[in-house]
Amino acid sequence: MDRGAQLGAAKVGRPWAVAAESGPAALRVDLRNRVPALALYELVDDDYRPLAAAAAGTTFVMRQPFEFSIDPADLLDEEAPESG
Repeated sequence: MDRGAQLGAAKVGRPWAVAAESGPAALRVDLRNRVPALALYELVDDDYRPLAAAAAGTTFVMRQPFEFSIDPADLLDEEAPESG
């Protein structure tokens, strides 16, 4: 990893440092409070920038680095929480 990537990784923490070594995109799965959410990030100039995001009850759609779509609620073996 070059010095710029090391500095970028230091800004965002260890999970991002591992992602930076693995490739140009990172998919974050957040299951906090049993409300699943997905976020896709692209590595640009040693920093991750968001490409797509969605929470339970909506559709997460990504086209890079491959096409994929899912309602994050499907990640849990239960119904998505109702909004409101």
